[in-house]
This record gives sequence, C-alpha cells and structure tokens, in this order.
Amino acid sequence: MVAFAAAFVGVSYLAHLYEPEIAAIVNGGGAAGVVGFVVLTAVFVIFVIPLDLVFLVPLGAVVWGPVPTALMSIAGWTLGAAVAFGIARLFGARVVERLIGLKRVRAVESRIPKHHLFGSVILLRMMVSVDILSYALGLFSTMPWGLYIIATAIGVTPFGFYFAFAGVLPMWYQVAAVGGALALATLVFLKYGIQREP
Repeated sequence: MVAFAAAFVGVSYLAHLYEPEIAAIVNGGGAAGVVGFVVLTAVFVIFVIPLDLVFLVPLGAVVWGPVPTALMSIAGWTLGAAVAFGIARLFGARVVERLIGLKRVRAVESRIPKHHLFGSVILLRMMVSVDILSYALGLFSTMPWGLYIIATAIGVTPFGFYFAFAGVLPMWYQVAAVGGALALATLVFLKYGIQREP
C-alpha cells in the first residue's frame, strides 16, 4: 500500500514537472493517444498488471485533465473487465490458470454471493481488484455478461474520478488522498467483505 501511494505520488510529480513535454508527445498523437490510454488500461486489467492507477492515471490527469482521464480510465477498466470475464466464461479455468493462476481467483470466489448479484458486484468493485474479480465472476457465477459490464462500469466510476482528481492535487494532499483511500478500502474489505449467502 505504501509503495503504491509512493509510486502514484512520484509519477504525478514527474508528470507535473515535465508536463509540456509529455503533453506535446501525447497530444501530437491526437485521438490515438486517447485510444492508446484506454487500450493499455484494459491490457493491464486483463494481465493483472497493477500499473494503471500508478502510472497512467496521474499522467493522464496532467495531460488531459481529471474528468477526461476519469472517463478514459472507467472505459479501460470496464473493457478489460469485460474481456477477462469473457475469457473465464468462454474458455474456463484452464486458460485462466495459464494467464494469471487460479489461487487468487479462488480466494475471491468465497466472496461472490448467490443472490442480489448485480448490487453485490457494484460493491465488490469498490473492494476487490477489477481483474481478479472479473475472472472469478466469469468462472464461478451465472451473471449475464451485459449486466456484469453495467455493474462494473458503475462500481469503478467513483474510483475513476477520485484518483483522477487526486493526480492533480499538491503532493502532500496526494499522499493523504491515495493512502487514505487504500487504507479505507483495505479495512472495509477485511472487516465487511461480502460473504457467500447460505
């Protein structure tokens, strides 16, 4: 958690420091820069590479501003989650094991409820990694793909805006904002994590 917060703040600081150069490079690509951001975010989700919040969001917030960055992050996370869910649902545990391993996926399985799945997914999105939960739900739930995508988009929206706006705050406010959010999410997950209903 400390390393995550430090990386987020460090990237934000460097992005602000070299803002003109970064903006010139990114804006020179036009729409390709936006598409690249969304696709790269999705790839990070699919392959469980936790660099989207640490690297892409603070850079995007400086270049495009917090609102466009939040919307692009939400799109990327939702796209990646939809692909991960589809891989698990269509190809099963054997392919998931080769991609990311099954140990962490099975650990999340116990938190998937049997009832009220749509609302539960929205809440789980605020406590569990987008990528791991996507594979777990694809393997172990009967939730339709379309409903899953909608629930995911709703669930990741608060974080998209929170971290995008955190990326443009002064450094010490960033430390407090990111560290506080991670600490709160961890505590809520450990104490009130959604359990499978009997």
